[in-house]
Amino acid sequence: MNALTAVQNNAVDSGQDYSGFTFIPSAQSPRLLELTFTEQTTKQFLEQVAEWPVQALEYKSFLRFRVGKILDDLCANQLQPLLLKTLLNRAEGALLINAVGIDDVAQADEMVKLATAVAHLIGRSNFDAMSGQYYARFVVKNIDNSDSYLRQPHRVMELHNDGTYVEEITDYVLMMKIDEQNMQGGNSLLLHLDDWEHLDHYFRHPLARRPMRFAAPPSKKRQQRCFPSSVRR
Repeated sequence: MNALTAVQNNAVDSGQDYSGFTFIPSAQSPRLLELTFTEQTTKQFLEQVAEWPVQALEYKSFLRFRVGKILDDLCANQLQPLLLKTLLNRAEGALLINAVGIDDVAQADEMVKLATAVAHLIGRSNFDAMSGQYYARFVVKNIDNSDSYLRQPHRVMELHNDGTYVEEITDYVLMMKIDEQNMQGGNSLLLHLDDWEHLDHYFRHPLARRPMRFAAPPSKKRQQRCFPSSVRR
């Protein structure tokens, strides 16, 4: 996703009372903030967007912004400035978002609608070459024959950057877990860059200024080769 909207001066502050959702620091880290939509907000949102199936959101890009506006209106227009302020604040920059009343795989399409609304309050979505849509769904299974190690749960999740093989600039990533079966643990391994103990070492390393070749596996459906010329912190 790439953000198109600047932070407004009336962005709400932490500790304020919000309409339609709660907003607190997460148990994992003070940098990771937890936003939870109330059951009433979730119900009203799904009722107001029920006329549009996911296919309509796929075909009509303006509808994605429409469902975002509906969600923001249900939250007294406090949601959008809060999302922007949090994501663009380097001290934080991440959100854990929940919605009371959406917790079953049978509601997968409703989850996509909610994720679409949240995302398009921030900006436009990148085109996903693998799915041919503005979003992608994939399954992480115990046995996986794909060429992407991100879908193989037995592989170590290495430090990496999403958006490397997307032509558009990627400002942020939104991911949603639709279903989970026969799993234990699985907490997020997100690491804030400023908390990385080796940041200064690699930022100042001579190779950090050298062009390096990045090539995507065939499943990414991207034939381009990327040659980033610098590392920014």
